[in-house]
Amino acid sequence: MDDRLTKILLIEDDEDDYVMTRDLLAEIEGKRLDLEWVTTYGSGIEAIDSKEHDIYLLDYRLGERTGLELLHEAIEKGCTAPIILLTGQGDQEVDIEAMKAGASDYLVKGEITAPLLERAIRYAIERKRTEEQIRLLAYYDTLTSLPNRVLFKDRLGQTLEHARRYQRLAAVLFLDLDDFKRINDTLGHHVGDLLLKSVSDRLTDCVRKSDTVARRTANEAADTVARLGGDEFIILLTEVNSISDVAQVAQRILNRLSYPYTLEGREVFTTTSIGIAMYPSDGEDIDTLLKHADTAMYHAKYQGKNNHQYYTESMGAVVLERLTSENSLRKALGRGEFLLHYQPQVDMRTGNIIGMEALIRWRRPGTGMILPADFIPLAEETGLIVPMSKWVLHTACTQNKVWQAAGIPPIRMSVNLASQQFEQEDLIKTIRRVLDESGMASHYLELEITESAFMQKSEATMNTLHKLTAMGVRLVLDDFGTGYSSLSQLKHIPLSVIKIDQTFVKEISTNRSDAAVVTAIVTMARGLNLEVVAEGVETEEQLSFLREQGCDAIQGYLLSRPLPVEEATTLLADVKGEALHRMAFVDES
Repeated sequence: MDDRLTKILLIEDDEDDYVMTRDLLAEIEGKRLDLEWVTTYGSGIEAIDSKEHDIYLLDYRLGERTGLELLHEAIEKGCTAPIILLTGQGDQEVDIEAMKAGASDYLVKGEITAPLLERAIRYAIERKRTEEQIRLLAYYDTLTSLPNRVLFKDRLGQTLEHARRYQRLAAVLFLDLDDFKRINDTLGHHVGDLLLKSVSDRLTDCVRKSDTVARRTANEAADTVARLGGDEFIILLTEVNSISDVAQVAQRILNRLSYPYTLEGREVFTTTSIGIAMYPSDGEDIDTLLKHADTAMYHAKYQGKNNHQYYTESMGAVVLERLTSENSLRKALGRGEFLLHYQPQVDMRTGNIIGMEALIRWRRPGTGMILPADFIPLAEETGLIVPMSKWVLHTACTQNKVWQAAGIPPIRMSVNLASQQFEQEDLIKTIRRVLDESGMASHYLELEITESAFMQKSEATMNTLHKLTAMGVRLVLDDFGTGYSSLSQLKHIPLSVIKIDQTFVKEISTNRSDAAVVTAIVTMARGLNLEVVAEGVETEEQLSFLREQGCDAIQGYLLSRPLPVEEATTLLADVKGEALHRMAFVDES
């Protein structure tokens, strides 16, 4: 027996036909059927509006009105339940007209039997369910149940027609979560999906019913919020009185999404960037508004994320340049446009070169040499930092082995490890493969990591660090003092070296606070049995102070700028371990 209750509404002005229908339904076995009867066109529309029934049976003749008229009106009002039209006599034209109007079936009263009626009701309901599933797949996002791009554009088209007719404002808000890829890669796609669902719920709550009329029925307020794919969402606001109204909604969204999420027992934080395009000032058609809102969103990213920006015409050129740079950056590796410069590290006690730090440069055609600060952030945002870092590692290790083969005394090769590389499962295999292919011994490799690379990371990250040191690789904590690591954390990280960030070195001879910080770092490192390297050394006064504090090694422009491979090779071949004061490359100016 089917335990589901099927609620049926019969709209019929003839009591005898009602009794006949009631009796036929009573003959149906194995079904729980509940029949409600109304007698007029108006009461039928009112009952249909209540959306309390699973199926409707309409008499073709309803006084001065017809069931076909009621069918049309019901569908226009958003009725989604199946409707079967009943008539007193067979009429092929009426049959065809009913089916074209949206009826699920057409039955002739004198020919209806209980099995026929049961089958018609069952098929109509099942067909509607199938149609609804297809509609959901076609127009709604399967993860969040929000409208997808297709349905959103349909809603936007309706809104623009309304806005043109009544000379109203409308707004499109384009949202992109900040650093969502890192959450996905670090915590897993399952947690990422949970976050997207939570974000969609918050967005739906944020957009009040008064913010929009872009829906077909009163209960479809969520249709104003859509998911375009990935971590991109879009919101349609209509009935906008002023631009400031949109800013209030955008700020409400920023505030709401910045609260932490609890996902599978862990606290996750995310923010979003929002781009706003207004109708009619920023575009009068669907594609233009979407494009300009997207452009404004990218501008919000460039402005530091977690903010909203209105579209302006000047943004187009900025975003175009950004996209051009990203496209060029994607092709740069395959085109061989990257190269390495090497900056020597010198032992404070002996003056000997003990290592080289490999620093990437981009020789972009038509632009010239580009420094890391101008393209590394873009590489991190786009995920290109991972293949780029692999190239740096392989090139640097291979070059170090070339120097050794040329008879140059072995030195360490220091390579920066991007935090995203810790999120790659094959990191250990990659490093082993590079060492095998280059032939360089592992104890000559130093991997520089930043504090953010291990802060709040998983046990897997710590295991990776320990595996690296077990291979013989030395770990260097780069830019120390600029992050948020604590002494208790440092005790558990298998470090060999701490590098003092150049921001503290810059004014150690004139600023007591910076001098105190550097002194404290050196003292702490001694207690942890770690070597200390100071970077950014540019003056003799800085060099003297660092020597007095017992700093182990230094690098900076006082000794040498980062050098192309030919100059670095010449330097190493010339000095071959001789003392710093005899190096010809020291700039006496």
